[in-house]
Amino acid sequence: MNTRAAACATLLALAALTGCSDTDSDSGDVAACKTAMAKQLEEAVTARSSGTPMPTGTRPAACAGVDDATLTRLTGEVTTEWANSDQADKVAEDALKSATPAAVPTGPEISADCRAWIERELLDSSESLDATAGSSACGDMSDAELDAAIEAVTNVLVDQDATPAP
Repeated sequence: MNTRAAACATLLALAALTGCSDTDSDSGDVAACKTAMAKQLEEAVTARSSGTPMPTGTRPAACAGVDDATLTRLTGEVTTEWANSDQADKVAEDALKSATPAAVPTGPEISADCRAWIERELLDSSESLDATAGSSACGDMSDAELDAAIEAVTNVLVDQDATPAP
C-alpha cells in the first residue's frame, strides 16, 4: 500500500511539474530531462520505501525549456518504464512481504460448536439460516468476529475442495 501511495504521489508531483514551465517552446534537452525525471522518480520511491518523507516535486533543472506537452509525455514514459522495471517488481514484492494480514480467528478462538455450525450452514443446500443454533454455538462473538470466523471456515472448506450437499 505504501508503494502504491509512493508511486501515485510521485506521479502527481511529476504531473504537477507540467504547469511550472516559463515557456512552451521545445528548446530544452529532452533526453537529459527524461533522465533527470527518471532519477527523481527513483529517489522518491526509494525515500518512500525507506520511510523517509518524499522530496517535494520540482521541475528538474535539465527540463528547463522543455514544453509542457513534452514534459507530460515524458512523465508517462518514465513512469511506464519504471513500472515495468525489476526495481518496481522488487518494491512491490517487499511491500507484500511487509503487509500484515488481518487477524482471522482460528483454532481455539472459534469453538468447536461454532465451527461445526458454520460448516453445516455453508454446506447445506437450504437458503435459510438456523440463527437459533448459530446464536447458541457462536453467541459470544461480535459481528466482526463471526464474519472472520465464517471466512476462516470457508477458506478451510475451499482448501479441502468441499462441495455442498444435495
